[in-house]
Formats: sequence, structure tokens, C-alpha cells
Amino acid sequence: MDGWPTTIEELISEQKRIARLSVSNWEKPSKPFVCAAVFICYLRQTSGPGKKSDQGWGAAIALFPDGQVKTFTISERASFDYIPGLLALRDGPLLEKAVVGLNLRPELLFVNATSRDHPHRAGLALHLGYKLDIPTVGITRKPLIATGALPGKNRGDRSELRIENETVAFWLRTQENKAPLVVHPGYRLDWETAIEIVLCYTRKYRTPEPLRLARQAARLCRAEFVRSPL
Repeated sequence: MDGWPTTIEELISEQKRIARLSVSNWEKPSKPFVCAAVFICYLRQTSGPGKKSDQGWGAAIALFPDGQVKTFTISERASFDYIPGLLALRDGPLLEKAVVGLNLRPELLFVNATSRDHPHRAGLALHLGYKLDIPTVGITRKPLIATGALPGKNRGDRSELRIENETVAFWLRTQENKAPLVVHPGYRLDWETAIEIVLCYTRKYRTPEPLRLARQAARLCRAEFVRSPL
């Protein structure tokens, strides 16, 4: 695996480069396909933002059309402090290792991160997709810097999130009477396809099923460590 940026200056330069790239949009396969997701969690901080060397757990899952699930988990310490907009310095290497650990190539990857909703228009969902050359959708509970009105109350209702006059993400109501999520079209994904895919995987739960399972797996690893630390 090629290395990730290790300094703030290197990362910002790479983010700006990735943001300028022109790539072809992913075409959804006509047949059922393997979808994956990756999630990282850390030991809960008593106060303040995350620090370098925090213990982290990454989990990647692949969800097959027949409902079978393949999981890969990994534990490492964070390589950088938590700084909004610079998450790739902290999480990028661990996320990549988790996905590569599945030892398969999914058609699509869900990431708990932003894409164009970012100071340099290249959040971690876009960056990771570019590194792995896998189409990505970012999912977050709230926008990073974009603003926009909340959507209607019905499942499927959406509204634009903008930075100045540029649409960079969408609020999407995935379940009635539940808080909306922010959908970030990532690497090689357009708005319509991203929203279609998210709605396809949220028929039962608010969070897309692959990402929900990856989050569950990562948090289970953390809970097991807390119960019996080395």
C-alpha cells in the first residue's frame, strides 16, 4: 500500500490534488453486488479531542447479495491527533488496512466521513475511495462545514447542503420519525446514485446496513478490550 500523508502540509496538498481530479462515474451493476463498509472507534476520551496514540479499532465488513457477511477487524494506535478536516492523518491508514484485510474487492464502500463537504473539497470518504480505487459513499450525522435546511419528515425526503453556492452533500431522511443523515457522494459517485444506494440499504434501520454492521463490529472489539485489557 502506498503511504498516506504524514504532515498537515502534505495532506492539504494531496486533498487539493484529489479534489481537482476528473474521474468517470460508477455505473451501478445490473446484478446484485457485494457492498462493504468500514468504521473506526477509539477508547472514549474523558475530555477533549482525540490524541495521537489513542487505541483504535477498525472493522470492515462485506455484505453479499445472499445476506452473508464477511468481517475483518484490526487494532492500532492513532497516528495523529483528531483535527477536523485532517482526519486522513489519524484514520486513513487504519481504514485502508481494514478494507484490504477483507481480501476481496467490493463494488461500493460506505465510509463514516465526508467527501466534498470539506475545506479543500476532499474529505476522507473521497480520499479513501481514491486510494483504494473503490466507489464510496460517506455517511455522517451532521455536516462538517456545509449548511442547508433539514428535509421533510418522510422517508426519502432530501435537501441540499451547500458551501456558498456549491452543493456538496445532502440531508436524507432514511426513516420516518428518525433524524436525517448526511449523504456525501464520494469517489466516482453522483448524487442520484448515492441517494439511491443509501435508501436501498436503509429499509430497516436509519444507518445503511453495511455501515451499521461495521460500526457494531468495531465497537464490539473495543468492548472486549475494555472488559479484558492486555
